[in-house]
Amino acid sequence: MKNIKENNIQKALWHIKRHCYQIENNYSNRDITAELFHLKVSVEILIRIWNDEKPYPNLDREEVF
Repeated sequence: MKNIKENNIQKALWHIKRHCYQIENNYSNRDITAELFHLKVSVEILIRIWNDEKPYPNLDREEVF
């Protein structure tokens, strides 16, 4: 179980890093708004993982995509 949690944390952090990079290097307000939404969702997923909950509340999946 710990290994799954560690992998999920690493994947969630990778997604967060990717979203931040896209926000930094984008100049379109529409694209930045979309990335901010995705960043918010990724942070929420990380918080659920940290609290030993399923990453996606409406899915049976235990691992982060």
